[in-house]
Amino acid sequence: MSRPRVFISHWMPQIGVDMIKEYCEVDYYDGIEPLSKEAFIARAKKADAVLAFVCDTIDEEVLQSCPNVRVISSFGKGFDNIDVEACTRHNILVTINPDALTESTADLAIGLLLSVSRNILAGDRHVRNREFKGWHAVHCLGRDFHHSKLGIIGFGAIGRAIAKRAKGFDVEISYYDVRRFPEMEDHLGARYIELPALLSENDYVVVAVDLRPENYHLIDREELELMKKDSFLINISRGSIVNEQAVAEALEQGRLRGYAADVFEFEDTIIKNRPSYIAEALLRQEQKTVFTPHIGTGTIEARERLAVSSATQLLTALQGKIPSGAINQIKLDPMI
Repeated sequence: MSRPRVFISHWMPQIGVDMIKEYCEVDYYDGIEPLSKEAFIARAKKADAVLAFVCDTIDEEVLQSCPNVRVISSFGKGFDNIDVEACTRHNILVTINPDALTESTADLAIGLLLSVSRNILAGDRHVRNREFKGWHAVHCLGRDFHHSKLGIIGFGAIGRAIAKRAKGFDVEISYYDVRRFPEMEDHLGARYIELPALLSENDYVVVAVDLRPENYHLIDREELELMKKDSFLINISRGSIVNEQAVAEALEQGRLRGYAADVFEFEDTIIKNRPSYIAEALLRQEQKTVFTPHIGTGTIEARERLAVSSATQLLTALQGKIPSGAINQIKLDPMI
């Protein structure tokens, strides 16, 4: 049996590359800037399997141009950049990493929440601008997180990991999801409520859902109007879950106290009318916002876990088995 050919479309920790090289012929693009669609196709069309990244868009055009590809392993958990239905039609197995990024992303969610509510960035600027003259009664006043009310939209692995961390702050936790998790409610001290009630009752709302057609602008003007005055919104899922222009308006009008995000609408290539960048009105709200550049998995440890997991998912599929992160249940003949 000849060794299958695998195209890795972006830099990743070497441990994952080496795992794949043990069993496959590897074409490894080790750059840190995304390939153009044309360059991606030129290299993927020679492969039996592709390890793709969030910056790659896998659509019908790509699949038709790459008839030999049988496996697409995503270096991440989200798969909104991959047309899974088209992959299934082309008999291509799609797999993700269900657990490797959970804890690190939950850590960042709490970090963003505390940064925006306690004015940490504003305080940093205050000191660096040499405005700090010693203790002052009102400079950079924030809001307490402990003993507050936290609502989590999306109670999958990441949502539950956020709740687990929040318990240490003695907060009252509620969640909304398309399904209930009764076994986790007692364990995490969380109660299920519908979305309108979650928005209106909580001091902090964290968004942790997948980007699917029904979730586009899940948080729009109507939902923002429901939110408690002086509350905070934190988004660590996908940018297009939130209408950024509507958030900017809510901040300007004083209806929303703060917004923190690690993800932005312009990143979501699957959305045809996405903006070219973050709304200027939102960027101007320096005193009420905290932004990070999509670094939910941005730790050395998390990236190494993802590299190992992505390689494992891909190799399991090439063995003719269904990986734990399979999105579609395509059974392939063994290639290794």
